[in-house]
Amino acid sequence: MEDFKILFVDDEEINIINFRMIFQGKYEIITALSGEDGLKCFQENENIGLVISDQRMAGISGTEMLGRMYEINPDPIRVLLTAHNQIEYILDAINQGHIYQYILKPWDTTDLSLLIERCRSLFLLKKQNVSMADELAEKNKNLEMMNNRLRLSNDALQVDVLRRQKLEASLKESEERFSKFTQASQDMIILFDASGRAIYTNPAADKLLVYSGEADFMIFPLTSSLHPDDQPIVRKEVFQLLQDSTPCPARELRMMLKDGTYLDVEMSFFIIDLENGERLLGSIVRDIAKRKIAENQLILSEERLRNLSAMLITAQDDERRRIAMELHDEFGQSLAALKLQLRALENSFYNTDEMGKDAVVQNLQELRHFVNTLIEGVRHLSRELWPMVVDHLGVDAAFEHLFSGFLDYSNVKIDAHLEPVGDYFPIEEQRHIYRLLQESLNNVVKHADAESIQVSARVIEDDVVLGVYDDGCGFDVESVTTDTDKTCGIGLQSMAERVKILNGQMDMTSIPGKGTSIIFTFATDRDH
Repeated sequence: MEDFKILFVDDEEINIINFRMIFQGKYEIITALSGEDGLKCFQENENIGLVISDQRMAGISGTEMLGRMYEINPDPIRVLLTAHNQIEYILDAINQGHIYQYILKPWDTTDLSLLIERCRSLFLLKKQNVSMADELAEKNKNLEMMNNRLRLSNDALQVDVLRRQKLEASLKESEERFSKFTQASQDMIILFDASGRAIYTNPAADKLLVYSGEADFMIFPLTSSLHPDDQPIVRKEVFQLLQDSTPCPARELRMMLKDGTYLDVEMSFFIIDLENGERLLGSIVRDIAKRKIAENQLILSEERLRNLSAMLITAQDDERRRIAMELHDEFGQSLAALKLQLRALENSFYNTDEMGKDAVVQNLQELRHFVNTLIEGVRHLSRELWPMVVDHLGVDAAFEHLFSGFLDYSNVKIDAHLEPVGDYFPIEEQRHIYRLLQESLNNVVKHADAESIQVSARVIEDDVVLGVYDDGCGFDVESVTTDTDKTCGIGLQSMAERVKILNGQMDMTSIPGKGTSIIFTFATDRDH
């Protein structure tokens, strides 16, 4: 980079010597002892970047000299040295000589060095601006040439523009009638030109497809906004529609959202013939995502209901078989044995002397004990079939009775903390509450391989909360609750149905290897 040229003008030679000594190693210094010599040096030397001049000199003053220099070349930076400190005088000098800055004498070396660097940066910036201006002029020249070429291209496109203007004019004719309908519609209404590019969308399109505006959506042609699997079908139907104007029934498709995911929609197409001969393709698009979810849930619910019905029939048959086997194997054989024992006692009674009567009495006592056992078996079978204790004593007492019976045939420990909750339910609903707890305990015994169970019944604010917790093997809740296989147990499904009858909530949490918790929640202010 060439040295920065400084012209220093002062009629005192000692000042020129001092300036040279300080700055000649860093800048290219040119000096003059008068304003006239300064003008001469300015004209003879090119690329002077900074002129520093004393104000008071013999002949022309520093301000006058700097003013003439400005007329010759305004680019160099001009700085005035003055001993005056009156602001009015200084401002007048600045305005007359177009001065960038002034320095009071005697000048400080540090301040002057900083000022020179600022002036150097300013001058270089000016030169850069001039270079950029020249470059910009060249670019403008090239741009003008390109504009000429574009004018030729625009002339070629004018026909298409006129066609589009006619198309827009035709659209405006029906816009008023069309606008009210489309603005209020919850369905997307989209119009496409002959190339398949959208030219109109209603606000529902932005809302459903999550685009930021009409222009944002219309950058996509029709087919590219659909799922790749759906595009061939739509192309075929649209081609057929354009050929013979035969509308196709609405079809379920997938339309791409702005984030790249797809929305389930129902799309139908129609044709609009304009007066100028143009044909527009229209589409009504309905969001069916919620409907699809509902349909899937309905299918799942129907499948579960079919499986539940099948399982109920199977369960009824199994229960009847079990009762029949109980009656045949236990009560039938027991009654047959009782009959034989009674006949033996009858024979013994007629054929026995007085001393043998004590043995007959002992046999009768054993028979009475045997009959009591049969009676208890009948009662147990009756309790399994219908919880009479709930009808007689209420669900709170039935819980205690259930625990005592549960401990008789299971080795699992039960830790129960129960508050009275029966008063919140009519007797019909108490039976369901009892069955929920009974089924929960049976599931633990059958499947959990648990060592202990915690049962709690509490009234928390406006809810009755019944909880069953075990430390068993646990299971995958999602796979069990969503599985519709007929081989799945009927227990959880029947529990879920009973909770629905009670307008309650069942929350089930299970961690394999760490146990299971089932919490039933019922509002206390329920309408019965």
